[in-house]
Amino acid sequence: MRNSLIVLFTSAALAVLWACANGLQHKDAQSNVSPDTTDRYKDTPASGDTELVIKPGMDVVIAFNEQVSSKQIKSIRFEPGDYAVNDTLFLPRTGGLVIIDGQGSNIKVGGQVPLFYSMPSNKKQAMEWNKTRYIIRNFGQIQGGDRGVFIGSSFNSVIENIEFTGQKTAAIDLVFCLMSTIEKVLVTNVFHDGIVLRSGLEQGSKKRMWEGAGFNNSQCNHSAIKSTRVYNRKGCTGTSFKILQSTGVRLVDCISEGWENKRAVFFDARDCTTAKLFKIENFHLEHMPREGALCFRSNGSIVEVDGLFLQHGNRDIPAIWLMTNGNYIFKNVAWWPQDAWVKSSHSPSIVIEHCTKGFYNFGENWRNADRPGEPIYPHYISTAHKLVR
Repeated sequence: MRNSLIVLFTSAALAVLWACANGLQHKDAQSNVSPDTTDRYKDTPASGDTELVIKPGMDVVIAFNEQVSSKQIKSIRFEPGDYAVNDTLFLPRTGGLVIIDGQGSNIKVGGQVPLFYSMPSNKKQAMEWNKTRYIIRNFGQIQGGDRGVFIGSSFNSVIENIEFTGQKTAAIDLVFCLMSTIEKVLVTNVFHDGIVLRSGLEQGSKKRMWEGAGFNNSQCNHSAIKSTRVYNRKGCTGTSFKILQSTGVRLVDCISEGWENKRAVFFDARDCTTAKLFKIENFHLEHMPREGALCFRSNGSIVEVDGLFLQHGNRDIPAIWLMTNGNYIFKNVAWWPQDAWVKSSHSPSIVIEHCTKGFYNFGENWRNADRPGEPIYPHYISTAHKLVR
């Protein structure tokens, strides 16, 4: 009897366990649970989104600054319209590509602040942030403010198809932005500088943009400014295109015009041992700067000008100023206006090819700034293939 009860209880227990196991298996196999696909951020952009859409009427400053720490943001897109901004738009650092597309929108900046801005605080941060690159494009007009774009530390960023109007310090100021491209940009009625590419250490004041920045470790090397025009306002105090302590920079198919400013182009390699190459291709100048049109301060650098059209000459202001001895190549200067002249150091190395005969007239159109009244030292000058007119 006892054995029969044991067998009965054991059989019952096994049946319960089998039923439970069979139930669990059935539940897992037939689960109807689905993931939550609700778009929680449909109306309010959040830091986890990959795209931020800016709409007319939004507080643009708040919308931007909520994304500044985001690592996911890939695109910031403005719906077409007119926007008023009274403070800086801080750019996110994602370690990848961030596209900011205006889609033809206009932005008016109130106050003396930079608009699109990001600047590291030390060398370590500059090296980390260098991995983030930007495409900033397609704004009808960015008006006012201190600078339109002010970025420190980036690699392969692009600024294109924008008109900048009335900035106080510069339309675009890039610091340690390697292999950058500025293309199809208009700068209108600028108060000081048009476009600046520079290192994180200022040559004159020795001011550092961040701790550890130097002439040779924070440059805008191998960058290009293409199909861009700078139109200076009356009373402009700066330079249209300023390239400071950076090598491999090219200025291609560009124009400087409007009222007189200090200089049209200034390439400065002083104190930088690695700024060895600067090129200008097809440059058009329609105004007469106060200090000099094309000014080059070499440090053993090669400076090449291939294709130059000057509209004006002035016997008191040089069209070209070779501020130091260096290596200078001039090609395809097909027109040399009356009263245009070159101010030169005493013994630069100069190669001239396919230029109009007025440019070769060293007796009349070249002046020795180091030794006034003396001719330029002739033994480092090479001329070939002179044009007859």
